[in-house]
Amino acid sequence: MSTNSGAESSNASNGAEKPAVERFHLPTPEEIRGQDIWNNCAVRSVVSGVMGGGLGVMMGIFFAALDNPIMQDTMTTRQQLAYTARQMGQRSWSNCKTFAVMGFIFSAAECVVEKEVHKQLVLVVPVSLHFQLL
Repeated sequence: MSTNSGAESSNASNGAEKPAVERFHLPTPEEIRGQDIWNNCAVRSVVSGVMGGGLGVMMGIFFAALDNPIMQDTMTTRQQLAYTARQMGQRSWSNCKTFAVMGFIFSAAECVVEKEVHKQLVLVVPVSLHFQLL
């Protein structure tokens, strides 16, 4: 029994190939241009607003589908469907606006703060290194 398990483990180790190491490459001009576009605070904010709006629409549809009308017993099936569709539209639009504004404001504030911190670090680090070397 021990001879079989040893033979199986040696076959497994011989049969398994080592993964190839990915070589490091410099970014292409297109990749650099794409990074420069994405590093723009306005682009980040607009994209976050649009994605937040999409998330709000999906959440509005989901949560409106879970809502039951108060007069459910007296409503016909057609009236219930119309009520649910109307609620989905209203909640989707409301959540869309809310999440879009939240995403836009948060992303803009975060981007501006990040840029300012980076500017401060670019100025502070060389000066602190100079004093450490003295």
